[in-house]
Amino acid sequence: MDQLAATASSHEVVTTTLVLLPAEVSGLDVSGLSADGVVGLVATVRDAQRALDGLVVRLGLRADELSSAGEGGDAREVLVRGVRASTARREAGRVRAGARWPSVASALSSGAISADHVDSLVRRLSGLSDEQHATIEVEELVAQACRLPADTFDAVVKRAVDDARADGGLGDTEQRRAASELRHWYDEADGMGRFRGALDAERYESLVAAIEEQMNSIASQQSDPVTKDANLAARALHELVTGNSGGGRPVPAAGFVIDYQTLTDGRHHDTVCETVDGRDLTAESVGRMMCDAVLRRIVLDERGVPLNVGRRYRTATDAQWAAAKAIYSTCGWDHCDRPITWCQLHHIHHWENGGRTDLCQMVPLCGHHHHLVHEGGWTIRLFDDRSLEIRRPDGQLHAITPRPTRKTVQRE
Repeated sequence: MDQLAATASSHEVVTTTLVLLPAEVSGLDVSGLSADGVVGLVATVRDAQRALDGLVVRLGLRADELSSAGEGGDAREVLVRGVRASTARREAGRVRAGARWPSVASALSSGAISADHVDSLVRRLSGLSDEQHATIEVEELVAQACRLPADTFDAVVKRAVDDARADGGLGDTEQRRAASELRHWYDEADGMGRFRGALDAERYESLVAAIEEQMNSIASQQSDPVTKDANLAARALHELVTGNSGGGRPVPAAGFVIDYQTLTDGRHHDTVCETVDGRDLTAESVGRMMCDAVLRRIVLDERGVPLNVGRRYRTATDAQWAAAKAIYSTCGWDHCDRPITWCQLHHIHHWENGGRTDLCQMVPLCGHHHHLVHEGGWTIRLFDDRSLEIRRPDGQLHAITPRPTRKTVQRE
């Protein structure tokens, strides 16, 4: 009885804390925090988010238990309250994962992994047959999730799923192609035609590349500066589809990165086969796109640094951009996930100060971080292995990034 009373009292304290939490958090004054204080508080918030995500999973599991006994709704009914349907679906998927693999629920509840780790498991494993599921060592994946950031862990799970299917990810591609759709309707309320759809990675990349090329073509024909915004993208898409562009149709320039061994011999354990922004493709998809493509070979040394890509111009050449995209899928700044297609190649030694347009002296930076370096007083130093030292305006070390690699999967 004493233990039951203590448990009930503990639940009351936690419930009261959770009820008061929104008001306490919204009223928290962070204006006096130092840079280290901000970093520390963000880490604390992340820990709290993991604990709350784990609590939601446990509550969902309990709801399913009660529902089986004829008391109340199941996890799907309970979790849909007060959130978007997409959020409720993700939470319900985590509950199902916790029910199937108790170690997942335990690791999430303890804060050892995040909801993003669990979402990767759910998403990647959802299309497997029972026989394929049996070949996946989920306990080992959970152990790796405790050591890896979520994006790296997602690559680990994908590789395990590809191995289970023994098809190099082709099943995923076919499934996504079959699930692609385009819906359109006329909205009487505002007199606008509306579109909604989803495309597999191969067709998405080729469509986006065509739209980008058409936007560039439109912009180049205008005497005044043109803003490359959503309105211009809509115009470009219409001209592409209707052929009403007033000129020759541009050739799409979708880019992808594939290692030579995969290109010649097929998929292997260290295969790199993805778009320049880091989205996975299958070797079959790349082979299909290569039937009508201009190929550019980029030779890398043992550290992954490109060789022989040209040094003659102030702005980066197409060859240098292609080489950069072979190394980076995102901005080169520490923990920045802006895709490389949103970036500019920054001269480590500014051109105005005698810097050369050599790839060994350039790194991709998004607009925000490019501004920090040029106008914000931050300094960066690029090492031979392309790791990056970043210092704040006061000279304090901010970070040293690891050597960039398109496959960041850690192996034992």
